[in-house]
Amino acid sequence: MQTRLASLGLLSILLGAATVVVLDVVTALGSPSHLRRTISEYGLGAQQWVFTAGVLLLAVGSGAVLVAAVRQSLLRASSVAAVAMTLWTVGLIAVVAVPKQDWSNDATLGLGGAVHRAGAAVAFVSIPVAVIALAAPWIRSSEWARHARRTFVLGVLSVVAIAPIGYALFVGMTTSTPWYRVVTLGHVERILVVVEVIALISLAWWVRASTLRESPHRVGDAVHQL
Repeated sequence: MQTRLASLGLLSILLGAATVVVLDVVTALGSPSHLRRTISEYGLGAQQWVFTAGVLLLAVGSGAVLVAAVRQSLLRASSVAAVAMTLWTVGLIAVVAVPKQDWSNDATLGLGGAVHRAGAAVAFVSIPVAVIALAAPWIRSSEWARHARRTFVLGVLSVVAIAPIGYALFVGMTTSTPWYRVVTLGHVERILVVVEVIALISLAWWVRASTLRESPHRVGDAVHQL
């Protein structure tokens, strides 16, 4: 049962990522300048249904992997990792449920735009926390050290990838330059998304591997789950 759940979760994540990647590549081939825009702008155009399908596949897959991880005792349901993973999933759903504000029609940030921006921010910040918090207690495990170290490193790289946005926000708050003009947001966001999704795939692969054999190492043996 857990193997099927984890496998479906991993497959859903892979299909969701592939959907968005193909959409982005096809669009970029026709208009390279589109890469300067944020990914969520797909939610405003004719490709909205493709973008929505891809993100929802990521969300559903993440939820399935989380449930499988809890049932496999890789983390507790009340742990920081589980809460962060839940926030990541909710953030993804918010991104597609409330499309990005169309700034060409309205220059004032509305409620919908604020909800979309908050959902994206929560998702971007939550997945590195989830990955690092889940992997950290298992780094010295005799059975799961390889999976844990790989996943942990990818989580740290996700933090590094999000740093330019943090820098842009700092500059925006301390100077007259708008934060979204400090960096090329589309490029930075794509690098961040690629790294975070690879980290998520690593985590999902690990959870699936844990379902293929009965592990003697449970939550109580993994130091104290963060």
